[in-house]
Amino acid sequence: MGGHEQDADGPEHTQVWFGPESRPLHGWVSRPAGGLARGGAVLCPPMGEEGRAAHRTFRRLAEQLAEAGIVALRFDYDGTGDSAGLQDDPDRVPAWLASIEAARQYLLDLGAPGVAAVGMRLGATLAAVQAAASAPFSSLVCWDPCLSGRTFLREGEALHGFGETALEAPDDGLRHTPGFQYDAATAAQLRDVDLGKLTSERQLADRVLLLARTDRPAPPAIVARLEQERLETGAATAQGQLLDVPPELSVVPQDALRQVVGWLTAGVQDEPAVPVKAPDGEHAVLVGSGPDGSVPVRERLVRLGPDRIVGFADEPADLRPEAGPAPWVVLVNVAAEHHIGPGRRWVEWGRRWAALGYRVVRIDQSGVGDSPTRPGAVDDRAFAPEWIDDMRHVVTELAGDGAQVGIVGLCSGSYSAFEVAMWEHVDAVFAINPRLTLYPAAKGSPVYTDRRRAAMLPNRPFAALARRRRILAGGLWRIYREVALWHAPLLVPWRVLSRGTAVEIIACPDDAQHFTEVYALRPLLWWMRRRRGFGFESRRDLDHSLLTRPAQLVGYEKATMFLHRSLTGHRTEDARRG
Repeated sequence: MGGHEQDADGPEHTQVWFGPESRPLHGWVSRPAGGLARGGAVLCPPMGEEGRAAHRTFRRLAEQLAEAGIVALRFDYDGTGDSAGLQDDPDRVPAWLASIEAARQYLLDLGAPGVAAVGMRLGATLAAVQAAASAPFSSLVCWDPCLSGRTFLREGEALHGFGETALEAPDDGLRHTPGFQYDAATAAQLRDVDLGKLTSERQLADRVLLLARTDRPAPPAIVARLEQERLETGAATAQGQLLDVPPELSVVPQDALRQVVGWLTAGVQDEPAVPVKAPDGEHAVLVGSGPDGSVPVRERLVRLGPDRIVGFADEPADLRPEAGPAPWVVLVNVAAEHHIGPGRRWVEWGRRWAALGYRVVRIDQSGVGDSPTRPGAVDDRAFAPEWIDDMRHVVTELAGDGAQVGIVGLCSGSYSAFEVAMWEHVDAVFAINPRLTLYPAAKGSPVYTDRRRAAMLPNRPFAALARRRRILAGGLWRIYREVALWHAPLLVPWRVLSRGTAVEIIACPDDAQHFTEVYALRPLLWWMRRRRGFGFESRRDLDHSLLTRPAQLVGYEKATMFLHRSLTGHRTEDARRG
């Protein structure tokens, strides 16, 4: 576990902690082959749901910059991603700006001869504001920038009002965007973040590239301010395919990526390559489990199984081996999204549970997030067949010291939890909005495999119809399985429960009905509910993707209670064999 990851004869990619020791920032350094670089670049990601969608794009950007001779640092702002802190801590905007400055200083300390910045959306706005307040970057890429923090919040609130998140927003004084909420103090600070109002007396960079969407021109105030710099312009192609879809459907905008890499490379082509130090080896740090003053927990990167999939483990800081192995909780990535979970809740839940005595690991299955993609496989493909073996390796490795293992998953993560529980002994599965009828994995699909044990795969005619008429196919499939009972999703938790695994399901009404609509099996559901170790609840305060605050609060409360009930002792020999 741990150590540097290096492509054969290529760049080296290392997970790092930097910034204040008491509040470490998380990042990845991509260092050119041989440790020689002509420049450096800090990569400032978008905020909120846009940040989740852009994760793969920024990983690819860092890798390609390193291949081009530029040492790159992609990082998470304070209180976001895997960095320490909470999204509702005080002084958010100053902390985010300080994170950018800490990232710049970290690259300079490694020996980067100059530091550029690439920012997307609010990340571009923050990078420009920090440059004006501190020192200009060698180059600055403003990739589809937000005009201001005010516009960022307004756009997020508008999105929150549509689609599945269109539940009544609680009267809690927060500004609600999909998955993420901002308090009044942060909203007030964001009003002062305005790219168009930055003084022209402070240079932002030696050269600036503005990438504007082809379907949405950059606001005139942005153009007017950046024209006071040495400005070049380009097109933020395929930006809609990156940000205007759910994160699991995001597509890396390859043309825009090549444009950014080429422009930054051209800016340093006449510079000599100089040695850049290797970052410190990957190591554990102490992070708070909640607000300032909360119990600290130890967090570290782990690489699990023969394919070395990436996870972040949180453990009690005072873990005592003599007390016996503490239970493990696995938080599974959702679809093709990385391991922070909806609204970053996997990070916050994992740290809180570690403070309660659990060991928690948040994982990226193969081809997702920061995990490697198997040779011949495709990035960001949900329900990939290799996920079956990933989960088996995770469970068996974590249980190697005799610890209990529980799994918490949302949607596809719940499927992965049930799938592995059909192969290996798992002590507990907490499933949020599980969907076990997998149209994307049916015969003829790129991810079909006959190895699946927990998936209900529609017959080929239904799957083919679903590609053209999804609603019609779904209706016919539901009618069909009233008689073809072996396709009923309820049978999956029943089989897992029969293997000695505690199971609890909470679901929004649309997802819950998949377990209740087969009339012939309703007596089975009644019997399961009376059995110890099983729970099932349909809740109207849940949305499918867990992007609303009420759903996130309910999810944490229910999952915590379930873990306390289900992971209280050591596994017996019978359970190991079960």
